Amino acid sequence: MSRLFLLPISPPLASLGQLWYLLTMTKLEQIEKSVAELSPEDLKAFATWFEELQADMWDKQIEADAKAGRLDKLLAEAREEIAAGKLRDL
Repeated sequence: MSRLFLLPISPPLASLGQLWYLLTMTKLEQIEKSVAELSPEDLKAFATWFEELQADMWDKQIEADAKAGRLDKLLAEAREEIAAGKLRDL
């Protein structure tokens, strides 16, 4: 059995064109619209959360690449440069 859910239409969404646009927005468009409507405080909190998410994703990708051996060549090159004295302390 299928169910029909009716969405409440607020006065600013009175036109069918506006309603159709909202119903057919991509997930990314919906996120962009929602983020654009955040208060400055909520936007700051969102930005902090998103930066942490990106950092976590980066860490997981580096870890996966290291386990899979995709960084072995870079590590070998770095060790060669260290052995050759081509690196200096910062």
